[in-house]
Amino acid sequence: MIKKNLLVVSVVFFLTSVVFSTTPSENLQTLKRKSNAVSKLNAKEILEKVDNIRAPGTNFVFKLEVVPYKNGKKAPAQKLTVRVKDHDKSLVEFTYPPANKGRLLLMNSNNMWIYIPGTRQPIRISPQQRLLGQVANGDVARVVYSIDYQAKIINRSKKYIKLLLKAKKGNVQYGQIVLFVNRKNFYPEKALFYTKSDRLLKTAYYKDYQEVLGKLRPQLVEIHDELRKGQYTVMKYSGMEMKNTPGSYFQKSYLKHLIR
Repeated sequence: MIKKNLLVVSVVFFLTSVVFSTTPSENLQTLKRKSNAVSKLNAKEILEKVDNIRAPGTNFVFKLEVVPYKNGKKAPAQKLTVRVKDHDKSLVEFTYPPANKGRLLLMNSNNMWIYIPGTRQPIRISPQQRLLGQVANGDVARVVYSIDYQAKIINRSKKYIKLLLKAKKGNVQYGQIVLFVNRKNFYPEKALFYTKSDRLLKTAYYKDYQEVLGKLRPQLVEIHDELRKGQYTVMKYSGMEMKNTPGSYFQKSYLKHLIR
């Protein structure tokens, strides 16, 4: 009886040791394969993965609330509805506060206009101009990076792939961006925005990842002012859906017909 019990214990011990000895090895091999796959991606491919997380496609709509803070105190917010077409066309409608309701921002390629109800023609503006708090017009209208910036890998660590994004043309809102990408899932986590004279302007943190349209996407971006310490702005995303907006909406001559 004692011999039989010893035999059973030995068998159990042997099976347990096999399970625990092979599993970590298999996990390690899996991690190595994933790491090698990530290492083979070039900067352009990594940036495309980031853009696919931030934007669900080429034609979609979402709602945005922009809330500025100064020394911990909340300032009045703006609410917007943003329509994106073919990645490089955006129409931003102001829905709150009532004083701004009906205003429209149109971005077509790198050209931007604002239409104010009651005026005759849209006014040409710059993507660099401040919309509210630390948020520029271009921050709201442009969702992806790869249209305006060329990517280069400047560092790989265990946690991040650090990309340097250089402006392809001179008429974009930032001279360069340093983007911290999580190497496990390609989530953007942090971005440093520089002026064309290489001065650090602001830092953005991508937070509150939620499943939206089949993929985890950041639903909150917190932008900190590096020139005015203690000031930051929160951009809250919601209501994202795939929707093909008519092309006529993105013609500046048609904006006056969109006022409701």
